[in-house]
Amino acid sequence: MKNIFIFDNSRVTDRDHHVLALSEDGVSVASISFDDWTFPHSRFVMCVDEHFDATGALAAKVDDTHAEVYAEFNDRFGAGNWRAVWIEQPMQDPGCLDALRAHHASLVAKLTKRKADFIEMLFAGMSAPTDLQPVAQH
Repeated sequence: MKNIFIFDNSRVTDRDHHVLALSEDGVSVASISFDDWTFPHSRFVMCVDEHFDATGALAAKVDDTHAEVYAEFNDRFGAGNWRAVWIEQPMQDPGCLDALRAHHASLVAKLTKRKADFIEMLFAGMSAPTDLQPVAQH
């Protein structure tokens, strides 16, 4: 069974709460921003809690978003093959810390490849033209 680490990935300067779902192998599975009004329901939306107590239009939006996240987790890991775990302090949890390290390594690898591809594109076709005549020296 796969653990999916769910945590508030916000910075102190952020106005909203950015909640991230990260699989054990460092893959970002979902990322949702919550305002102060919807943040109390983030654990339900991210499939950590099974129930929530909102009503009205908020309840419909929260329930719809929960259904989308639930379907994404099932599609990615298979129904019943995953467990969402809320992590209060991700840098203190060994499993979550391993997942963060794997996620970071993946991002660095992608960035390195993009950089190499960009440099290759810049220099493609930049070899010296063959039709140039030598400049006469006087």
